[in-house]
Amino acid sequence: MAEKRGGAAMESTSNRVVCWFSCGAASSYAAYLAKQRFKDIELVYCKVIEEHPDSLRFLADFEKVIGQEIKIIGDAEMEYSAHRVFEKRGFIKNQYGAPCTMILKKWQRENYQKPTDIQIFGYTVEEQHRVDRFIDSNNDVTALFPLVEENITKKDCLEWLTEKGIELPVMYKLGYQNNNCIGCVKGGMGYWNAIRVDFPEAFDKAAKLERKLNHAINKDKEGPVFLDELSPDRGNFKRDQPPACGFTCEWKQQELL
Repeated sequence: MAEKRGGAAMESTSNRVVCWFSCGAASSYAAYLAKQRFKDIELVYCKVIEEHPDSLRFLADFEKVIGQEIKIIGDAEMEYSAHRVFEKRGFIKNQYGAPCTMILKKWQRENYQKPTDIQIFGYTVEEQHRVDRFIDSNNDVTALFPLVEENITKKDCLEWLTEKGIELPVMYKLGYQNNNCIGCVKGGMGYWNAIRVDFPEAFDKAAKLERKLNHAINKDKEGPVFLDELSPDRGNFKRDQPPACGFTCEWKQQELL
């Protein structure tokens, strides 16, 4: 794949340029393009302990490639845990999204940002609808989306990592589309049946949480389908993959709050 760059010349700005890094392929490529475009950038990662531990290995490898440290922030009160958020809120997700993203990522970003920041996000060209949603709900943010500007796809991002000699995160190697938490609550039945095989402890933990909160992640036309009752042959792995975890999930819920 031919390497693409966001902007022909280095740009200098007095505003802070903050790149949001998620230990995923897309945010890595976006950060790299931002580094080419601006003189100085900050790289920031919101810690979530349910992510695969290999994410921190990937983070360290990317620091070497891009030549700077990635700052790690997070919600210590919530123990950096999505499951802690679910227990605190008393539910796992609703029609507006999942509270884990709002509390562990969006609120952390809002606490960290300054009004004058230029913020870089790693949405790919396939995620234009998520870009539109972000812009609609964050009118106070000066946001740039270099992958969309350069018409870069998720496949391009994965190929770019390989070309740079960066070992892919384990979740990608196992066939998952995104490097989300192990057992992302936005995934469907086929996705959760894959988690049952690949990460049985994470599956069992989520199943117990569902019963504790009396809140099923999945449902069908008959009603809730709890994980401990989910038939191993239900769903489709490819179709039921969750979207990449970003800053738009539960955007409407925050407005209601």
